[in-house]
Amino acid sequence: MKSVSVAMATYNGAAYLQAQLDSLAKQQRLPAELVVTDDGSTDDTLAILAEFTRTAPFPVRVHANVQRLGYRANFMHAAGLCQSEVIAFCDQDDVWSSDKLRRCADALESTDALMVCHNAIVTDSVLNPIDTLTRDALARPYNPPLSIDPMRHALGFTLVFDRQFIQFSTLWDRSVDLNDFRSHEGHDQWFFFLGSVFGPVVYIESPLAHYRRHAATATSTRWAGASQVSQAVHFLFECLPRWEMHALAFERRAEILEDIASRPACSHAAAARAGAEKYRALARLYRKRVELYSSNTLVHRMRLFARIIASGGYRSANVWAKGPKSAVKDLLAGVFRLSHLIPAAARTRLRGY
Repeated sequence: MKSVSVAMATYNGAAYLQAQLDSLAKQQRLPAELVVTDDGSTDDTLAILAEFTRTAPFPVRVHANVQRLGYRANFMHAAGLCQSEVIAFCDQDDVWSSDKLRRCADALESTDALMVCHNAIVTDSVLNPIDTLTRDALARPYNPPLSIDPMRHALGFTLVFDRQFIQFSTLWDRSVDLNDFRSHEGHDQWFFFLGSVFGPVVYIESPLAHYRRHAATATSTRWAGASQVSQAVHFLFECLPRWEMHALAFERRAEILEDIASRPACSHAAAARAGAEKYRALARLYRKRVELYSSNTLVHRMRLFARIIASGGYRSANVWAKGPKSAVKDLLAGVFRLSHLIPAAARTRLRGY
C-alpha cells in the first residue's frame, strides 16, 4: 500500500480551516502526513493548526514561510516538502468526503495511472450545494498520455498523483499560466500538464469533496454570474491577446518537455519528446490564427487559412486541433471579417474556439 501525503497551503484561513482538518481526520484511509505551508497568516490559522497537530491521527508538519510566496508558489512549496509516494493537494476551506483518499489511492494502485482527479460538489460559504464539477469531467475514466485536451486542467484539490512529478519542479519557474503570461502556471495547471503528458490519468465521476466558494477564495469562480458578463465581451477582439498567451504558454511547455527529454537515463524521455512535438505544433497553430486575424489583406488571410487546413489544424475529434467550429469562426470572422453576421448566441458559443 502506497503512503499518501496531503499538501495544504494556508493563508488567513481560520474561518473554514477546522472543517477541512476534521474531514482529513475522518478519512477511511488516513494520510501518512499532512504538510502545511502557511503564507504569513495574521488570523488564527496557525493556532488552529497547532491544536490539530496535537490531536491529529497522523503526523502534521507546519512550515511558516519567511516571506509571502503567493498561492501558486506556496502550493509548490508544500508539495516539495511531502515525503510519501503519493501526494494529494488540499485547499484550506473545502470539506473532503471520508472515502476521498481511499478511492483515489486505490485507483492509483489498481492501474498504471500516475494521476487521479475527481468530481466535486460546488457549494456556497456554508456548504449549500450550487453545482458540481461535472462540466469539467474528463472524457473517459482512463485517459492515456497525450489524450486530454491541452487546454484542460483539473482543480488542485481534486488531484492525487505520483510523487515522481516533483523531480521536475525546478522547471516550474519557466512555465507561463495559460491565461496570464505574467504568472507561472498554477500548481493544478502544472501538475495536470505533467500528468496528462506522462499519464495515464484516471477520472472518478463520484463527487469526493465539497468545493467551498466564498468572497475570500484565492482562485476565480465561474459560479457567480461571470458567464453573463463574459457574453458582453466582443468575441473577436477578446480572442487575440488570449491566443497570444496560449501560444507562449505552449511554447514554454515544449521547452520544458525538451529539457526533460534531454536528461540522462530519463524514464519519461520518449513521452516528453512526443509531448514537446505536440505543444510546438499547437503553439504554431495559435500563432497562425493570430496572424490571420491581424492581416490587412484578404489574399494573405486566405493563404493562412489554407495553411492551417493543410496542417490539420481544424481536424475533428482531435484534442490537438481546433476542430470545425474554429474553422467556421476563422473563415467568417478572420478571413472575411464577417463577425457582425454571426448571431450573438453563436458568438458566445464560439468564444472558446
